[in-house]
Amino acid sequence: MSALDVGHAVRCRAAGIVGPDAVLSATAVGLVIEVWRNGPVENMHAGKRGPSDAAMFAESTALHTVAVTALSAPRRMAGLLGFEKHLLDRERPWAGTGGRTLQELGYGFLGDYRRHVKDHVNAMIVLADHTCVPAPLETYLISRALMYGGDHKGMPGWPVIVERIGVLLADPDHLRWGDDRRGYQALGGLPAQVTSADDLTATLLTDPSVLPDEVLDWLGEYLLYCGGPPYGPGWEAGG
Repeated sequence: MSALDVGHAVRCRAAGIVGPDAVLSATAVGLVIEVWRNGPVENMHAGKRGPSDAAMFAESTALHTVAVTALSAPRRMAGLLGFEKHLLDRERPWAGTGGRTLQELGYGFLGDYRRHVKDHVNAMIVLADHTCVPAPLETYLISRALMYGGDHKGMPGWPVIVERIGVLLADPDHLRWGDDRRGYQALGGLPAQVTSADDLTATLLTDPSVLPDEVLDWLGEYLLYCGGPPYGPGWEAGG
């Protein structure tokens, strides 16, 4: 076993990525980050017509499911090309956008977005054929997932984040709200579609992209912005 293999195995164990299902899920997180997230979509997100914070979260979680399917395909090249086709479909509504499509969300960035997606999918197809390590695509994409998405849905850290959201919903006075009134503001503005905190956290665990847009916007405002408040130190001291 090469040093690269050993280091990869150590990092996976340390992150809790153990077993075929966890490896596949983490690889899919890396694929979404590599091909979709860190590119022109970020410029779209910053633009006037682009997806909101909540929509970026919802669409990335929806794409994780598509990426798992792509990576599980009997012919991986065909699976990756199917993922590319899904990303480049200009008529497909994005999650969390109220039915808006790439054609509208990406206005002014469509050429750059298309080139980025195709270039990165082609690179992944070439990488998958390398023989320098037993699983080159997994080794590369999991490292990307650990670097940029360690707490994304599909990673072992995501259930921890969801659990912390449940803790905050149960206690508006929790110190991790970071403000004496913010917890009360959040719960006071809880959308009517949320019938219980347990149902909300259960959906966050399995498929956040199906949540109503109003709920996604509320989560983006109070619980998923910039990695806080559920992220970061202080939970052990705060309960």
